[in-house]
Amino acid sequence: MTMKVEVRGAAAKIDALYRFDKEVWKGVQAGVKTATSKVTAHAKSRVPFMGLVPKRAGTGWGKWTEKKTGRDFSFDSADFRFTTKFRSKQQEGFRQIEGRSSLTKKKPSTAIFLLAGSVDKSGHPFNRNINKQTGTKKGAPQTFPRLLTPAYYAEGPEAAKEIARIVESAVSKV
Repeated sequence: MTMKVEVRGAAAKIDALYRFDKEVWKGVQAGVKTATSKVTAHAKSRVPFMGLVPKRAGTGWGKWTEKKTGRDFSFDSADFRFTTKFRSKQQEGFRQIEGRSSLTKKKPSTAIFLLAGSVDKSGHPFNRNINKQTGTKKGAPQTFPRLLTPAYYAEGPEAAKEIARIVESAVSKV
């Protein structure tokens, strides 16, 4: 799962940096990763460190073993692995840059946590409870997946502005 922060309208400048000054380009890469890391940090801060039930400190939603197969669906905060990446690609003759905040899910339970309650056709108490305890609402566009989407809306616009400042600063050096 990836959320990306994009800056549009600077393609010619970005392409010139990529082609003509590799040292400045490396600075742009580092700056974009730094700006995007704010989105990643915000998403990390939303992981339920104390668990969904206060008595289960640090254990997600506690022990949850599927009856038929014995599969373990418990999770803790260490099961969420966040990364911040820089990506550059050529598209339709223009170079684009992206800062990406990614979340690698180590267990199926983390995927369940991210999306449970986003579509609640059953009306199951599990969905209601997880939405209530995490402050999410079914059908709300800025809510799911639970960690990255709210982080993107909270920190993404500022990260995009910072990336634009980084590109402008790099262009002025060339």
